[in-house]
Formats: sequence, C-alpha cells, structure tokens
Amino acid sequence: MNHLDVIRLLGLDAPLRAQDDGHGQVVPEDFELLVQALPPGVIAASVLFSRPDVPVRSLPDFTEETALRLADMEESLRTREHALPPSFFPQPGGMVPWGRTARDGVLLWDTTDPDTANWTTVLTDSDFQLWLDLPVSASEFIARALLGRPEGVPALETYEEYEAGSFWNVADDVRATATALANPEIGAVEEIITKVRGIGVPGVRQYAEELLDHAVKESFGALPADYLAIMKEFPGGVVAGIRVFPVEARPETPGLRWLDEDRLFLQWGETPGHMFGWLTGQGSPEDWRIAYIERSGTALTHLEDQTFSTFLRRRLRGDNSLF
Repeated sequence: MNHLDVIRLLGLDAPLRAQDDGHGQVVPEDFELLVQALPPGVIAASVLFSRPDVPVRSLPDFTEETALRLADMEESLRTREHALPPSFFPQPGGMVPWGRTARDGVLLWDTTDPDTANWTTVLTDSDFQLWLDLPVSASEFIARALLGRPEGVPALETYEEYEAGSFWNVADDVRATATALANPEIGAVEEIITKVRGIGVPGVRQYAEELLDHAVKESFGALPADYLAIMKEFPGGVVAGIRVFPVEARPETPGLRWLDEDRLFLQWGETPGHMFGWLTGQGSPEDWRIAYIERSGTALTHLEDQTFSTFLRRRLRGDNSLF
C-alpha cells in the first residue's frame, strides 16, 4: 500500500506532481506526498503526523520540534536501565519521529537502510515501555489504521472535530485501560494485552494476527497459550528493554527460532547480553518455562517459575532482578 491508497480511502484527490520535485531525498517520498494531499487533522481517531514544508531539505530541521521528545525517550530508557538497540537521530541510522498517536505515543522511522523508500515504522506507547516494529511505510501504517478502525470511527477529523467528538471516546478508553490495569487481580496475559491495546491504533492487532497465523501454520507446532495470546496483539519489538522477535523472521530481523539441532531451546527474544527462550525438553508447551543463555555461551539459567507472560510482566512493572 502507498500514499495513493490512503488518499483513496479518505476520498481525496491526489495532487499533481511536477517532475524532479525533490521528494524522497531526506525523508520517504510517500510521507511527503501525504503531507501535500491530506489536510491537517486526526486520522482514525488515533494518528497525527508532522506537517513540515515539503520537500524536506534537512533532517535536523525536520526533527527540531521533536528534540525534547527524543530526549524524554532516552532519559526514560536510561532511568529504567533498558537497552533499545536502534539509536536515535542524530546518530547514524537513528530513529526519526514522524508523528504521534492520540494517546501520546510516538511514531518513528527506523532509518537503518540508506534508501528512504525502505524506512519502516516503529510505534511506542506513551510510557516508552512498548516498542512495536512494523515493517511498513508511513502510508501503509495509516492505511491499515483506516481499514482496521471500528465501525463509527471517522476516517479523518479536523482538530476541532476531533476535540468535540472522538476525543471523548478516546478519553473513555484511556480511563477503562487505567481501571483494568489498577485491578490487583489482573492476570499477566491480560495485563500485557491491555497495555498493548492501550496504545490505541487500529490495524496493529490485525497485522500481528497475520504474522502469527502464517508462521505457526508454516513453521511451528504447539506453543504456549500465553505466548500465542500476546503475539496475536504484539507484532514484535521491544517490551521493557527485551527485544521480542516477531514470530516469523524478516530480512535483517530474526524470528522465533530453535538454537540447537535437538530442538531443546526455542529462542523468542534477546538483550545485548542474553538470549531468551524456553527449555522444551520436558512436558507440553504449557509446562515450558523461561531460560536464558549468556551471549558468551558460558552459562544457561532456567527460571523455573516464570512463563513468557509472567516474566514480561515483571519487567513491565520495573523488576529487573531476574538477570
């Protein structure tokens, strides 16, 4: 999907283009064409994107308004002692913000590819605990939000229309999320799913389900139920400093994988110093518990009381004591 799909979904006319108009040299061309074609406003009651002068001539100028937000992200990660492998602009290949969500999350480009046409989307929650890797352009991300929005949610609202209309529904959803998370009896799976859904962008769940359904059918047999439930909502990325692989590998991105020929260690994630997975030699998938291997290969630790969901919940709650 590209910018023309978004324009068509919104019922707008595509602007005429001049030859050699300079688009795509600094930021992706599809984004600049969306800026030209779309009026300011809120898309699917969830997405707002930057409105620079186009074509963009300089990344420092483009990111100037978001510099404080980037500083907040870096400080949040340092305070929690969470590592996030991709760096931020102005580091080479660093992530560049291109928009935000109605719930104060951030939309960024992964700029590791030198060709702007191949920059993909990273979506965060407002607390910078969840980082969703979405290997799609800004246009495809917006198109998926439009196609996945619930019935009755407007495709595009002016800021005034949003504040008088959808804002109140979003506020109700935010309160409902906070109430659910405040329940001391909430289960680990429900807590994580509630946090992911709380990001509030339609289309993400549908994309995660596509990845999971295809990978499980093609490559894997039975897997733990808590893992399947969470990965139906989470397409891969970073959870509280731990990179959780997408179920299916992508170019330059590992997926769920066996680390040994005997299939005794199934890896689902990593940090710079550790590889995380399950020891699968005994029992059914519901009996699998978390283990991790030092990058050096010198030690293996089995967390016999931790499932995928309980382990990630501890991390989300600020407990970094298990490794």
